Amino acid sequence: MPFHVEQALEIAGGYMEEGALYRSHVVKDRELITGQNPASDMALAKALAEVLDKRQDFY
Repeated sequence: MPFHVEQALEIAGGYMEEGALYRSHVVKDRELITGQNPASDMALAKALAEVLDKRQDFY
């Protein structure tokens, strides 16, 4: 029986959003920030830096 991440997420009430192959794709959902593939590294770092900057102002 193969394991599929998308099916497991749906069973748990989650949602999987896919972008174009080999293109940058970053998704932010509350505290979770995730990138689809290695092409997403810069966009993911930028999104993380933005969140951390906002948090720093909070403290």
